Amino acid sequence: MNIYLLPYTWPRHLVMALWCAAAGLFAWWTVLSLLVLGVDWPPGFDGPLLMCAISGSVAAASVWAECNLRRLPLLQRFSRVGLCLGLTVLYTLLWYHIWHWVVPALLFSSDIRQTDADDASLVSFTYRVGAFAMGGLACGLGPLVPRKGVGFWSHITGGIAAALLGGLAWHILNSKNLFSDLYAAGAAMGLVWGFCYGLFTWAIPDDLYAGWVRVTSANRYARRIPIDALDGSAKERFIGHFPRGLDLFLPAEDGVQEMHISVAVTKGQIYKVRGLSLAPTIVQRFLERIDLRYDPRRSAPLETELSSGDRVVIGDGKQKAEIEFLMLPREES
Repeated sequence: MNIYLLPYTWPRHLVMALWCAAAGLFAWWTVLSLLVLGVDWPPGFDGPLLMCAISGSVAAASVWAECNLRRLPLLQRFSRVGLCLGLTVLYTLLWYHIWHWVVPALLFSSDIRQTDADDASLVSFTYRVGAFAMGGLACGLGPLVPRKGVGFWSHITGGIAAALLGGLAWHILNSKNLFSDLYAAGAAMGLVWGFCYGLFTWAIPDDLYAGWVRVTSANRYARRIPIDALDGSAKERFIGHFPRGLDLFLPAEDGVQEMHISVAVTKGQIYKVRGLSLAPTIVQRFLERIDLRYDPRRSAPLETELSSGDRVVIGDGKQKAEIEFLMLPREES
């Protein structure tokens, strides 16, 4: 996980999903490899071992990715991941056995159905749906401790939903009426569980990125300045051709006024551009054009929120300059 390799585009929302999916698949492959290598355990251990491996690996992968993206010290990374892994495995074991020892006695009144629920060799989603839900709950709670409770509900609901969807994929591929393949079912369970967990619980946060303004017109081409303050506080950058005191100088020959526009960021990391001149000022984005030229009848200049990739055209005709707003890794600030 490297923030420089994750551009601020929509596919970044899938990165954690793919990362956790790989962790879930690797956990299934590891358990299967132990069986191939001759490591033996009682049949009743199959379920809890596989459940602990997948839930622990997926949760630990999520925390490890966050530590890497935030460039935490190596010792701190290992301590957070180890704490998350230990808690997740402990929770999974605890609630897995609670489900199989306590809940069947309450839900299944008949002796036959209770015997089926207690049978470790019975491969049926009907009797394992609670175990998957408990594993997902543990998978959601484990990372909350190193993350100090941030995103509590997304972790709880996302973890349970991811585990249930993984169990559903396991059930479909194992169904006699469809594929009836336990090996593919186990792989699908790890993949779907990890993918959905990474998609639902923790996404790459915007606070790892900072806003920049880059000149795309011929004069001062590729010149860029950061908008964000290093401490994350509010900041405003002024752009024009006045020779002193401005954050970005653009030549007057390009139709730029002494103080033409400003780009600001609030503490909530919302970026805005303000028109400070009567000269033409147009914000261009997909299927949208916004005129920000200053209206003397208003008590405040016009402004609009900025998204990565928006362009601001200053001036018109042959005398115009163009700048672009970009979101780049904060480490470049």
